[in-house]
Amino acid sequence: MAKKVTPDSQVKINMSTPEKPKKKLGTIIKVLIAIIILLFIAVAGFALGVYLNLIDMKGMTEKWKLNEYPVVGQYFPQPKTNFETVELEEQSQVETPTEANLVPPAAVPNLSPAVPAIVDDSELQKQAKIKQQEEAKRISKLARLYGGMKPGEAVVILNQLDDPSVLAILNKMEDEQVSKILPLFSPERAAILTQAMLRGGNLN
Repeated sequence: MAKKVTPDSQVKINMSTPEKPKKKLGTIIKVLIAIIILLFIAVAGFALGVYLNLIDMKGMTEKWKLNEYPVVGQYFPQPKTNFETVELEEQSQVETPTEANLVPPAAVPNLSPAVPAIVDDSELQKQAKIKQQEEAKRISKLARLYGGMKPGEAVVILNQLDDPSVLAILNKMEDEQVSKILPLFSPERAAILTQAMLRGGNLN
């Protein structure tokens, strides 16, 4: 016999059917929460292991080449090398010399300033005259300096100089100053200097 479906039984069937999807949805949410918690624990444990140096990040990076992955690679240390990286683009930009670019040495013009090979006698005489004037100025200045000193102090310094230098300085000094300084030299050196003065300043 076929079972008669009464309105009360139909209401019971309709009310019992929505409970099954709710139970399924609740179990799915519980599973997802459990997975999220497990992932969080795993990530926290991994981070703690890296922080405490229990996990070798360099070894893992070199082994699995984690630094080459597009997004995650920036968080892994780059492998260090013993040499500096060279950009190949810069090298390619440098032009290599070709036969067309090379210029033979003979074709290169001489850009050094022109120096006259022969100097005139008049030019040499001018240069010699300029040198003599500069030397005379220096000697006159030294003569003034020594003339301003006490004779004893001047002789102490002049005794350390050679005879031509002393003679050049004495010739530029006043006669009174020379007469005070000359006796303070040793007799032998005073005689040599006096003879040089008689010959016109030459010691030879």
